[in-house]
Amino acid sequence: MLKILKNPFYIYPVSFGIVFSLYALDWSDAFPKITATTTIFFICTFFISIVFGDSVDKLKYIGYSKIQGGKPSKEFMAIAFILLGVFIEILYEGGSPLISAIKGERGVYYKDFGIKFFHVVLVSYNSFLTVYMFHMFLSTKKKKHLIYYLITYVPPLLIFNRGMIILGLVSSFFVFISSQKRTLNFKQIFFLLVSGITALYSFGVLGNIRLANGDERYILNVSGASKTFDESKIPKEFFWTYLYGASPLANFQENINKTETVDYNFFELAVSEMTPDYLSKRIKPIFQLDEEIKSHRVRDFLTVGTVFMNSYSIAKWFGPIILYIYSIFLLFLLFGVVPKKSKYHVSSIAILSTLILMNTFSNMFVFSGIILQLVYPIVFAYFENKKLVIK
Repeated sequence: MLKILKNPFYIYPVSFGIVFSLYALDWSDAFPKITATTTIFFICTFFISIVFGDSVDKLKYIGYSKIQGGKPSKEFMAIAFILLGVFIEILYEGGSPLISAIKGERGVYYKDFGIKFFHVVLVSYNSFLTVYMFHMFLSTKKKKHLIYYLITYVPPLLIFNRGMIILGLVSSFFVFISSQKRTLNFKQIFFLLVSGITALYSFGVLGNIRLANGDERYILNVSGASKTFDESKIPKEFFWTYLYGASPLANFQENINKTETVDYNFFELAVSEMTPDYLSKRIKPIFQLDEEIKSHRVRDFLTVGTVFMNSYSIAKWFGPIILYIYSIFLLFLLFGVVPKKSKYHVSSIAILSTLILMNTFSNMFVFSGIILQLVYPIVFAYFENKKLVIK
């Protein structure tokens, strides 16, 4: 099992397999049935990913090695940069989304928070630093690095960005798994289970606070929760997990069912579905492309539909197939530019695994908050063994 979780190629069939299992619970009457064509597409891509994953294992492209702590001054400066950056943004916006949520005020929404380009750099670097510092802590076992790791969660907490926190925790999980040489012992499995259940329950609690003012029945009513779930003794907070886990597949299937004609604009496919949103939203006006791809959803507020939904709206099944091929290319590219000998290798693999996992919800190839995290290990790996010579 550990071998599977160490390889990003295997994450794809595992993560979507979990989604299909959640979907089978049938906790929402609003979700459509999965068609045979959709099932065949996923079975075929699962098989291809497993074949490539096996090849990567045989070629030993992936590995784990401990790293030494860097210069204390550089580590401190990195942490100071993200803390100073978020406080500058709080001063710029005149408040923090977290404080606004606690006070029950509208305040500044986290998606609109920050200083444009600076915020993108700050958030992506903060997220990369979370992964790297956790790898550093596992390598050195120093309390200092654990503190630095925990500090990296302060900015996303202050801007009330649950997504950043979840990405950090998931990437940290993949770093931990990559560090394990043998199967997990009972204590480790118990800790992971308790941590996972607690995180999922807390996710539901935060969802109720943030979107429903603490009303646990709100999300059940608007999402068409089935009578079976409503009458069960399962804590209603866990419906958020089901909703976020299964609704992307429901939206993808709904979009397939209701999409009749498309333009087959492959340039739009490349810009909208393969380019980070920070860049694509500046490119689209130049070529008069739609700012947002119109796709059918089971509920308007459930906006995500797996990595494939919008690509289907552009080119039907050609879209998901091309996007899947693009994901294969990206994986092999990262194996080449951040090799196993690099001290940033483990972080890059963890981020890649997180990206593939999160693709079950939405298209992470365009989400700057995670795709730009990969820029840092690529750049740092390139320069780590080079010396600056002044002539």
